[in-house]
Amino acid sequence: MRTSFSKHFRLGFLFALLAAFSLFWIAQANAERRAAIVVGNSEYPFAPLTNPRNDAKLIANTLTELKFDVLLFYDVKKSAEKDLKDAIRAHLIGADIAVFYYAGHALQYNGQNLLLPVDTRISSAKEVAADAMMLNELIDIVKNDPVGVKVFILDACRNNPAAKEKGLQQGLAYTEAGTGQVLVAFATSAGEVAYDGTGINSPYSSALANALAMPNLDVYDTFRTVRGDVRQATGGSQIPWIAGSIETKFVFREGDAGKQVAEAEHAADASSGLTIDEVLWSFISDSQNPEDFERFVKVFPNSRYAIEATQKSQVKVAALTKRGLYVNGNLASTSIAAAAPLEVGDNVRSEEFVFQQAGERAVSETFRIWPSNLPDTQRGMRSMVTDCDLYAADPNDPQRAVPGVTNGLVNVRDALRACAFALAADSDNPRLQFQFGRVLEIARRYSWAEHFYELAGKQQYSAALINMGYMARVGMGREIDYGRAFDFYLRAAALGNLRARTDIGSAYIAGQGVPKLPEEGVLWYRLAASSGWANAITALGDAYRLGTGVKQDFVQAASLYSAAADTGQIDAMANLGQAYLAGEGVKKDVPQGLALLQRATNMGNRYAPYFIAQLYLKGDGKLAADPRRALTLLELSANRGNEYAYVRLAWGHRDGVFTGGKPNLRRAYFDALLAARLRADQGEQAKAEIAEKLDRATREEINREVELYIEQNGP
Repeated sequence: MRTSFSKHFRLGFLFALLAAFSLFWIAQANAERRAAIVVGNSEYPFAPLTNPRNDAKLIANTLTELKFDVLLFYDVKKSAEKDLKDAIRAHLIGADIAVFYYAGHALQYNGQNLLLPVDTRISSAKEVAADAMMLNELIDIVKNDPVGVKVFILDACRNNPAAKEKGLQQGLAYTEAGTGQVLVAFATSAGEVAYDGTGINSPYSSALANALAMPNLDVYDTFRTVRGDVRQATGGSQIPWIAGSIETKFVFREGDAGKQVAEAEHAADASSGLTIDEVLWSFISDSQNPEDFERFVKVFPNSRYAIEATQKSQVKVAALTKRGLYVNGNLASTSIAAAAPLEVGDNVRSEEFVFQQAGERAVSETFRIWPSNLPDTQRGMRSMVTDCDLYAADPNDPQRAVPGVTNGLVNVRDALRACAFALAADSDNPRLQFQFGRVLEIARRYSWAEHFYELAGKQQYSAALINMGYMARVGMGREIDYGRAFDFYLRAAALGNLRARTDIGSAYIAGQGVPKLPEEGVLWYRLAASSGWANAITALGDAYRLGTGVKQDFVQAASLYSAAADTGQIDAMANLGQAYLAGEGVKKDVPQGLALLQRATNMGNRYAPYFIAQLYLKGDGKLAADPRRALTLLELSANRGNEYAYVRLAWGHRDGVFTGGKPNLRRAYFDALLAARLRADQGEQAKAEIAEKLDRATREEINREVELYIEQNGP
């Protein structure tokens, strides 16, 4: 069975190691000191969690590669709370950048945030509070440290049955940042539940590891990136936040401008010899895992990095204590197919893997289940599916070999390794070339991504052409070029790619790269919709509802939305729900409309909560008005990216709609500023009208608050 934290972590052993760390730090007094404590609690008898051990291992690996001195703890028990506090005091104080990461169960008790040891008693709220670790007590240890920045990262708030006890509340509260150079990052909104995930990592830890590894991102840049990726990965159902503020600008991973130039030159000229080993080496050269280098040498024996890799592969695990103390095993990479890291005696899931997907379509979990051990069938899937497929297949790729993983859920660190080694063994495989390019795109190595997309595109791999078109359309790694994007979409459409045919329809309707010809655009929508592509069916419904390229027809629009909603397309659900509320194209049916909108809201749609809020603002028939409920829904819609929700919030706070007629002009102006920054319709109007009701000093103060909010969380 797994050994406990307290058994491994005797105080004498701890302080001896910390003393060794101190000598190491003194020897490098002029160097920037980075320190981290990482905790992964999984083994709760009352509600076991699959991923915190995996998440802690991923974050510890990532921080170690960023030159942090890492203490990694698994399954902390209540008896070890003092030991953990002593470790925080000895290890984090005095560091130029200190990180405390916690994955596991957490909840609120009387406004206090509690982190739960694995042996927490849950018979009553008092027992839970007595056994738990108070987050503010951990922060208090370091908040007055005059040196450096302290970042507390809480990948917690998993669904917890203990929260049913009176006095306990699900999720965490934003009350802990306190004073000093302390930032607290929450995996999800206040009082909400974060997802443990169906793969080997949670959405938050995957996004965090990816963002930490990106070059030249400061602390705020990093957490804005995490927020966007998690929101995308969970379809808007989970939205991370940060609290507190810091003045010191700190970059987790410094970029190398020279390497970036060389990368661009390589990709611009395929004959320059950009190689898989060169790309892989740029990612693993700072690894603290000798296994990375051992495998590199075996796969790329003739690489110019082979000698250095051989030297690094011979480093013993014991030597790694210079960069970290691994309380329960070393930081070794593990294949996703093995459903590890698990130890002998563990009974945690190992028979099947469920691919994590989100976005505009809700795909049944039944379709995403995948066995860990494939049948040994001659010429069957086992002969073609690689770890690269498991990590990096695109759910929208019609030629994929497995169900696929949504962009925001791709674990770049492990996917990069898996795809590089798989492609090295089958270098002309266009599917693997595409997936390697996809991982590089997610890692923001755009020119390298295009290089491998081009290799796959030359072999008529339509998903690669689509991604190159998208990069050109949004200006990813290059200037926006609608004509170039359209050319790629046209090539992919000729290969039967339904997404490409839908994108061509949208290009004609918007006039991007081609003349604005809505009638032509609708034809492309019809073609893709006729093959069952749900996004095209929804887009065709929009055309009929708005009268774009066709005669306006609400009945036809509702019929199309119904067909797309049946496939799980959540925008279609939201539009159909709104049609039932308004009686547009269908008989008015408020309960039916509300049910559809609530379903779309639960699945992460950004517009559905806005529509429900409009209903609760006025009430309808037997449904009573509920302004407070409307406020919550509008805030949810705004947080998910619906810019017009900020306008409605601004008007509502101005008029006191949410507070019984008492205006809140500060809040109204705050939301109006955000609406204007997002260029929402009537955003500037709301800003100007509310500004007239406030004095200059108040406006300037709120302006600063909005700037800090945007700096921390993005618009």
